[in-house]
Amino acid sequence: MAENVDLSFSFKWSQQHTAQFIKLRGENDELFTGVKHSASVAWGTILEKIGLQGKVTPLQAKKKWDNLKNIYKDCKYPGSGEGVGGKPTAATWPWFVLMDEVLGQRHSTNPPVLIASIPENTPGPSTAGVDQEVEDQDEEERPRPRSRKRDREDEMFQLIKEDMRLNREAEERRAQESRERMDRFFSILERLADK
Repeated sequence: MAENVDLSFSFKWSQQHTAQFIKLRGENDELFTGVKHSASVAWGTILEKIGLQGKVTPLQAKKKWDNLKNIYKDCKYPGSGEGVGGKPTAATWPWFVLMDEVLGQRHSTNPPVLIASIPENTPGPSTAGVDQEVEDQDEEERPRPRSRKRDREDEMFQLIKEDMRLNREAEERRAQESRERMDRFFSILERLADK
């Protein structure tokens, strides 16, 4: 995607452009699929909606977004002792609320709460003298959750088995057809030899 952008000057983002940029990036999240070159097209679409196409390249838009995300994360999760010395905070940075609306509910920014999956009455690793029969009964009573990886592996295994079965059937058909051709060939040769 060739851009006719004058790179001899740096575009100065107005507050209005930045606010529109953040809102449109959040509204058009589905355009950023991770497919090769899709982000460049998506940034171009956003720049066109703002009216900045030709003034800002998709690469510059990506850099702007990365900078906004970094500042947002620094404001949302400041290190100990930060927030002084001129660094923006959630209270002082003008784009925090907009960025929080866009990024605040993403798992990469706000991970889901983790809950312990081991019951509280389960003995820890320090209890070496646990009766093996009790452990076996517990394992039999509790169904093991299937992992997505195992599901994918099972699915892949089934696909491979199906592919092997189809290949074997095709090979058997070809072998049968070959035997039939050879039988016809030999019968023709026998008839010719009889004459």
